[in-house]
Amino acid sequence: CCRRLTEPVGEKTSLPPSMLGEIPNHEESEALPGTSLLSEAYGSWHLDDFALARATQGRSLSAMGCYLFRRSGLIEHFGFDAAVVRSFFEEIERGHDDANPYHNRVHVASVLHKMHALLEHTDLLARVAAAVGQGEPLVRLACYMAAAVHDYEHRGVTNQFLVKTHDDWAIRYNDRAVSENHHAAAAFAVLKSPRFNFVQRLDPGCFRCFRGLVISMVLGTDLADHGSILKAFADGSARSRSDGGALGEAAPATEREATVLLQIALKSCDLGHLSLPWETHLAWVALLEEELFAQGDRERALGFSSLSFNTDREKPGASDTQLGFFAGIVLPLFEALVSALPGAAPLVAAVAENHRRWQGATADVKREMREAVEKARSSH
Repeated sequence: CCRRLTEPVGEKTSLPPSMLGEIPNHEESEALPGTSLLSEAYGSWHLDDFALARATQGRSLSAMGCYLFRRSGLIEHFGFDAAVVRSFFEEIERGHDDANPYHNRVHVASVLHKMHALLEHTDLLARVAAAVGQGEPLVRLACYMAAAVHDYEHRGVTNQFLVKTHDDWAIRYNDRAVSENHHAAAAFAVLKSPRFNFVQRLDPGCFRCFRGLVISMVLGTDLADHGSILKAFADGSARSRSDGGALGEAAPATEREATVLLQIALKSCDLGHLSLPWETHLAWVALLEEELFAQGDRERALGFSSLSFNTDREKPGASDTQLGFFAGIVLPLFEALVSALPGAAPLVAAVAENHRRWQGATADVKREMREAVEKARSSH
């Protein structure tokens, strides 16, 4: 499988000490900020997002990224310069605006962890690697990268807003997957700089595969393509069954089918807060609602004749439409995930439990949300 093209000159550079501490091997001391939480989360489906943000003083994304690269063996396997890996993650972290209540570095660290959990608890790596003709480490690298950059430089507004305001991004990307195209393109622009290009010695063929997988996964997070991705997945599943494969057993037969499976995986991780404990999930719903209402305020100030869905403070918001969101988006997505990857059953069960809680929710859920988000904010 792919490794670096040539050996670097000189000795390997170790990670410098900083606020987060040097990223350790997992055998080393857990006294460093965040390391204990990262170690516990490594083999678990769940991460306490807000506790990690507090423990790392707001740098949970770079802490998570560096820890996963080290402990999973990617740095050793590819011979990456650990200092450059760290610089890359810190630069990507700087590209996430903490003014965004929802689309910020805490969210992205959570998505990155969920992607790692899928790789650890299912056979996603083996299935995709076989279909794309690459080793599992390269697929893992692409999955971590896509999760880490999938919201890079997010502006806290929807694609619809960018299109309606004729934003430069919308003009550049012809109104299609506007933010997602920017996330991927801007992240790879960062990677071009020698200061941040930790993959510069990858074999060209491996880099093309890596880049292609990352772009496809990031673009797949655009909800506008949700239906077409689920249909492509269903078509591939039907093909597998017609070839005699049992549900959850058939591996993707083509690179396209493998790509769709990875898109399903990252989309599920992007909605990973739906599988978190009820209180944490409520905090994320409240933060999303706050971000959407802020967009609505901007739309009203700009004189929009009608405000975008879920953005009007005077009408039902994201918390009021959760049952419809589960029915139309969430449940079909996670059912597709577990049909392909039975090992994801605990994740899907947690989603189903939160769906059950929403079904029985009363007016008190608004108070619960306020308390949950206040607790989350006090923790980071």
